[in-house]
Amino acid sequence: MILEFNRWGYKKFRKIIALLQFLGGFGLLIGLHFTLLLTIVSALLTLMMVIAIYVRIRIKDNLINVLPAILYAILNFIIFYDSLIL
Repeated sequence: MILEFNRWGYKKFRKIIALLQFLGGFGLLIGLHFTLLLTIVSALLTLMMVIAIYVRIRIKDNLINVLPAILYAILNFIIFYDSLIL
């Protein structure tokens, strides 16, 4: 995984990114009881995945490598949209 962060150009930020992803996942779980938290966290994770898609396109990854970020972006957007309706 360290090599991947080097390849993406985010070697210095890998611990921060990992922490943000962990907190995002934890926030989604806690957000099941607090709708506002769910809305905020899912929006931020959607933004993080859109940035991940941009980075992978910028380094010219193939579709197979970009697909997980696309799917997570869609999933988080669905969670975000549904949390607005609640």
